[in-house]
Amino acid sequence: MDLNIKKRIVAKIDEADMVLVGIGEELDQIIKANKNDTYIKLREKTESTWLFPFMKSILVEEQIEESKKIYHNLFHILDKKNYFVVSTCQDCLVRYGGFNLERIVEPCGGYSMLQCSDGCSTELYSVSEEFITQVRAVMNGEKSEKDLEPPRCPYCGKFLVFNNIDAEKYNEEGYLRKWMIYKKWLQGTVNKNLCILELGVGMNYPSVIRWPFEKIAFYNQKSELFRVHSRLYQITEEIKDRGYGICQKPEDFIRELSNTF
Repeated sequence: MDLNIKKRIVAKIDEADMVLVGIGEELDQIIKANKNDTYIKLREKTESTWLFPFMKSILVEEQIEESKKIYHNLFHILDKKNYFVVSTCQDCLVRYGGFNLERIVEPCGGYSMLQCSDGCSTELYSVSEEFITQVRAVMNGEKSEKDLEPPRCPYCGKFLVFNNIDAEKYNEEGYLRKWMIYKKWLQGTVNKNLCILELGVGMNYPSVIRWPFEKIAFYNQKSELFRVHSRLYQITEEIKDRGYGICQKPEDFIRELSNTF
């Protein structure tokens, strides 16, 4: 990271009344799992496609320690500030960083709760440890996939699927309460000294973070936007005077910046 940019970010965070953080797909371990050799091999030998998301979530859980370090570093940066975090990551790992969970919203859902695939109710369900143990046994070749039944909705009997945006009938109840808290917090940024950090946010769901953050930066003349991405770090013409594009992997950026605080 350029030394002058780093100094500017540190100064802006320090002087800011509020800090808005967006976390995107470059930090999402669910997306990275799609290229995981173990996951690819499991998919090739598994006939029951409904098992794929559960296998993926287990593999992500096994990589949790590295992500926890990243988010602990981010929390160290934000700890004393009035912050809010918006994440499109479906791995839900930001929750392990030490943040106040009431200051995190995940509008794309994740791999932590289940919903009815047919959307017959708004109820959400936990994934039982017993079921996860059985899926692990299938992954390790200790159990036949044919002996494992998918979890089913207690009301209609349809499959339960993970409560995220990939569900055909996505149940948005899982995040709407936090979204209302976020919108209220956002109203409080008007005419305030605002620091906006975009970390690894690309063009997957740009209407959630990327475009709204640009709009906030455009209208709030006391704001500055720092966009961190390994490829899509460019800043639009409208906010170029208060926007900074940083070509860097977000995890490296967070690690480097946290050493300054």
